[in-house]
Amino acid sequence: MALINRIEDLIKSEVNAFLDKAEDPRKLAAQLLIELNDALSECRSTAATIICEQKALSRRTSEHDKQIELWQQKAEHALSKDREDLAKAALSEKQKFIDNREKLQEQLASLDETLIKLKDDADKLASKIQVLKAKQLQLERAQRSCSARIKVQQTLRSDEVANVLNRFEQLESKVERIEAQVESYELGQSSTALQFAQFERNEKVDVALAQLKQQMQSKPAPAGA
Repeated sequence: MALINRIEDLIKSEVNAFLDKAEDPRKLAAQLLIELNDALSECRSTAATIICEQKALSRRTSEHDKQIELWQQKAEHALSKDREDLAKAALSEKQKFIDNREKLQEQLASLDETLIKLKDDADKLASKIQVLKAKQLQLERAQRSCSARIKVQQTLRSDEVANVLNRFEQLESKVERIEAQVESYELGQSSTALQFAQFERNEKVDVALAQLKQQMQSKPAPAGA
């Protein structure tokens, strides 16, 4: 059967190795997935047709069984009436149905064998389809990842990014200089504040010293001095 040969060719193909060597793996995966699904649909359709044929053959076999039994009864009846000629004729008709029934049985056996093979092929195709879908998803993810990385690399290498980074470095240097000036100013302020604090303390000490001298001078001199 052409269908069986086609299915076997598809099943025997190593999907992963085939895709790895392909120039456009995603496109090939999509095309191969279509072919596999078509083959699976055709396989199932053929199986359904065979099942219908099996049922028809089974009905014909049952009818032959009835005819075999019927002609057997007629042969017996004829022989009971001493009509050996009619008995032989009845047995001849019976044998025709027996021969035809054997042919029907052979056809049924052949259909059974074909149906078993189709079922096995359908299972293998379904498995291949699942493998291919997983591979297709993997390829799509890999492509998205590569596209994103390429875009990032192109962006990082662009002149615009270089200019922005250069301006950022200049701005950073300017900020550092301003911070240094602020720190220097704060240090200068701290030094001046310390000088004023020291000056104020010295003034207070001078005032206290003058008051002490005045107090000492206003005290009466001790007797006998």
